[in-house]
Amino acid sequence: MNSEHSRKPAGELGDHDALQDLANLWRQAPVTVPVPDVIRTNIRQQERRMRLFALLEWMGAVVVGVGGIYLMLNSSVSDAPWRALLVVALLTWAMAFSVSNRRGVWDPLEESTRGYLDLARLRLARKRRMLRFAWILFIAELGIFAVWQWLSRFGWLEPIFVGEAIFTVSWVSVFALGMGIWSLWYWRRIKSSEQQIAEWQWEDIETNKK
Repeated sequence: MNSEHSRKPAGELGDHDALQDLANLWRQAPVTVPVPDVIRTNIRQQERRMRLFALLEWMGAVVVGVGGIYLMLNSSVSDAPWRALLVVALLTWAMAFSVSNRRGVWDPLEESTRGYLDLARLRLARKRRMLRFAWILFIAELGIFAVWQWLSRFGWLEPIFVGEAIFTVSWVSVFALGMGIWSLWYWRRIKSSEQQIAEWQWEDIETNKK
């Protein structure tokens, strides 16, 4: 057992090992029954939501990108081109991740319960990855804004935040709190979906034993 694995809490290790053992046992079961309608329907519903969210993401990216660049280039600040470039860079990073994170999550590898639930597990893994990326992007933006604000003291760039510092700190804190609440809610949904998949796996194992 490596050092990173040994540093995890005992409860977390137990839950992870139990789910992994269940997944390994389930993959060894022979495929003899058709995919239950409840599983197929659930996966297809997820797919429709994923396509809708992807469409909304691209529409939002176009609106924010075009609108942000237009406002930046038509503003009176001297560093408007640099601000427009920053908007483009952040949007490109975010959308490149969005595309790569959805790769391979649309259809099961095989038309079986195993194939559908493997797909469901992959989608949950990508959701966790998306959650981590959201925080990485947020922290990266804060770092960029802090450096930008510091450079503005030397007259190289215009300050992004003007006015009282307490207003800026309050705004960032409220946004971070909102992200924290959303992240907790999203993580609980992921854990709930994992438990549902585990139940379906046990049902599939028991069905194949009959």
